[in-house]
Amino acid sequence: MPFTQWIYPVQSEERQRQSRLLQREQGLPAMIADILTARGLSPDQIVALFSEGELEDPMELPDMKKAVDRIEQAIEAGEKIAVYGDYDCDGVTSTVILYSYLSSMGAQVSYYIPDRLSEGFGINTGAVDLLNSQGITLIVTVDNGTAALREIEYAKSLGIDVVVTDHHVPGPELPAAVAVVNPHRREYQGFRELCGAGVALKLIAALEGGEYEMPLESFAALAAIGTIGDVVSLSGENRMIVRKGLEMLPVSESAGLRALMTAAGLSGELTAGKIAFGICPRINAAGRMGSAKLAAELLLCENEEQASELAEQLTALNTKRRDEEEEILSAIKKAIEENPSLLLDRVLVLSAPGLNHGVVGIVASRVLSLYGKPVFIISEEGETATGSGRSLGQFGLFDAVSACSELLIRFGGHKLAAGLTLKTENIPVFRRMINEYAAKNFDRMPVIQSVIDRRLRSGDIELSNVELLSVLEPFGEGNPQPVFLMRDCMVEGVTPLSGGKHLKLRVAFEGKSVYVLCFKTSPESFIYEKGSMVDLLVTLEINTFRDIRSISIRMKDIRPAGFEEKKNLNAAFYYEKVRRGEPISGKIMAIARPSIPELRALYRLIRSEAGSGTSPELLYLHAVEGNMNYCKYRLSLDIFREVGLISISPDFSSMRLIPVEGKVDLERSEILKALNG
Repeated sequence: MPFTQWIYPVQSEERQRQSRLLQREQGLPAMIADILTARGLSPDQIVALFSEGELEDPMELPDMKKAVDRIEQAIEAGEKIAVYGDYDCDGVTSTVILYSYLSSMGAQVSYYIPDRLSEGFGINTGAVDLLNSQGITLIVTVDNGTAALREIEYAKSLGIDVVVTDHHVPGPELPAAVAVVNPHRREYQGFRELCGAGVALKLIAALEGGEYEMPLESFAALAAIGTIGDVVSLSGENRMIVRKGLEMLPVSESAGLRALMTAAGLSGELTAGKIAFGICPRINAAGRMGSAKLAAELLLCENEEQASELAEQLTALNTKRRDEEEEILSAIKKAIEENPSLLLDRVLVLSAPGLNHGVVGIVASRVLSLYGKPVFIISEEGETATGSGRSLGQFGLFDAVSACSELLIRFGGHKLAAGLTLKTENIPVFRRMINEYAAKNFDRMPVIQSVIDRRLRSGDIELSNVELLSVLEPFGEGNPQPVFLMRDCMVEGVTPLSGGKHLKLRVAFEGKSVYVLCFKTSPESFIYEKGSMVDLLVTLEINTFRDIRSISIRMKDIRPAGFEEKKNLNAAFYYEKVRRGEPISGKIMAIARPSIPELRALYRLIRSEAGSGTSPELLYLHAVEGNMNYCKYRLSLDIFREVGLISISPDFSSMRLIPVEGKVDLERSEILKALNG
């Protein structure tokens, strides 16, 4: 795991004054006021955050009247209408929302969701031909269509009108549709962050004469799921939609939604987080692993028994999706273990034959979290290859890919995610070109950051205080769950949970013993021994079991107390520059280059500590940091690995000695020769 950067809240008299003002004028508790002040929200933004408010008149959206007129005309004339959706969570919920409403209005309506693998995103001419053969005269898109200029022109040539409802940013030209209802159109001045389901909800409200009561009662639950699943900002109108949806979900009359919640094990008070981890992945799994129509069929299902069976099928697909992710991730780790120099690239480009297109984006996100670098995972399919990328910080992936456009057959995306298709033979050239772009524009690449909202004191850990945090929900994009800093904790004990998959940490914190849950952390991978002094980043939640409410403290990150972040991040930066052979000053090189005596002393230490496997980071932080800078330490490990003295796991979590006979000549190391030469 790479070093992360902790972003501390700004401490100033002005911030303290603002917090006191919020407490006095808005009646907010100190903890909430401190969090909102730390996030730099203006008084108007804070008022909007807590205001239930009302959704804007749906007719304010561009082309909404045109869309309503054409749909009403089709319903009255008995035309055949097709709702054209997408295969992700937002696309499926949007499809179900609009299809259900039109059906209830007596429309002759069907729905079409393209196959992710064979058709890809958005309208395609093959689908238009199929709908034409079925007598469709009006297509209404949800969550797509803004970029389908050629396909909509083709539909028009066949006598099919198209109404586009979408939320993707338009290009310089709009399609020749009857209407393009999209909050990102330049002329629109209202709330822009709606997802496809939110736009579909507003279309229904417009068809209801501008009234939201029925649309929210009937469809807020589905719109909330689509909004959470599409990771749009949970602010403004999205916040209201999600709050209303979370209120409606437990009392939903939909057999499909009830079965889905049961399959996900959701009970009690629902939160956006529970939906994000329980329901959205199951809906997405249908499109990733099979057909998204299965998820739509479930959400439309009215039979309890059938709904239960469909929900179990989605759960099985979700399990299969996780298994495929793990297989791909294991293959990536193996490739890195065989060629550790891959991790020296500023942008990781990893490819293999026959990867599932539906999961490579998720794997890319996991690889980014694991190694802290922008990454593309590419599936080789004969002569062509298709991949997904993820990024972080200020490294804009779409701009980076655009710089390599001459190599690409197709590409698209935005700042933090992108997709591309290219010839398989061009993958090595793409790897070189995108890293050249990164080197030219980002000598120092962004690192993973954790933004801290407030320092926690032991007196804050009270049930009444933690319950106050619920006023900030729903948490999600644009309104993250608050992160707290616990300084100077002493590790008192480590208890395995769930057969060693997770652990419970007991720490002494300002005179109290408190328990901290560490998910996806095994006792073997936890590098801090009893008695270690650590700083923790945590989130606070309320856990309810048998009607008893208690505080749950969950670890987000950990590091030694007093960790010198800036120094170590700087050393890690220079380590990679040295290994890539990039020019650095003689002064830096002198500090970074290990001598033979230093190498021998470090190896003796490793030999005494790493026989049964230890974390390289733990060894450095606990036994090396005061004697050797991190850059020199990493170069030393590379030398040891090169000459066959040690092995290191691909995720840098474990280091083991390799038995050798006799003495090993360190000076034969090519890395050491390069450092000295």
